[in-house]
Amino acid sequence: MKVKSQVLEFLHLDRSFSLLTVKNTRLILEYFNALDVHGLGKLNDIQFYQFMRHVTNLNKRQIFLVLDMLDQEATGYIQFKDFYLLVCIFIALKDQVEQQFMFRHLKLVFEMMDEDGGGTISAEEFGHFGFLFNLRDQSVRDIFFEFDVSGDEELDYKEFKMFAMACIDKQKELETKKRAKLLRNSDASHEVTNA
Repeated sequence: MKVKSQVLEFLHLDRSFSLLTVKNTRLILEYFNALDVHGLGKLNDIQFYQFMRHVTNLNKRQIFLVLDMLDQEATGYIQFKDFYLLVCIFIALKDQVEQQFMFRHLKLVFEMMDEDGGGTISAEEFGHFGFLFNLRDQSVRDIFFEFDVSGDEELDYKEFKMFAMACIDKQKELETKKRAKLLRNSDASHEVTNA
């Protein structure tokens, strides 16, 4: 996922806690209030969809998956606390500190991704929301079963903790290899045109 918001471009998470400072939280609250044109203290699905289209490159299906994930009470609205969490995730992605964010807030992330509330996360559940942390399905499938110690094809919180960190490391490794390959291909084509 790519974060493309000019508003979020200048915001950063505190290094110690992976949260916004009070000043930045106030700024995000003002942003939320501007989006909340009805003054209800919450965003409906249309307001949320427009915000997400403006701030990310997610498709419609992914945006509504995020809406469902955040709206765990199925009210059809997003409260400020959910909006705040989402903005923190976006900033972590933008600043490439998603691993630190996940480490600091893993229990919350686990609970959000546990769609059925069963206290475990399946590969399918993690696959649904992995895009939020720039994790591709392939990264999930490659190592999911390595961390399923119990063999029930689901991860409890302890297994998930190790799994999430490994997925982020694996994704970064794949991206580094991809960039190196693109660089080699670019250098090779440059040499051919100069010859």
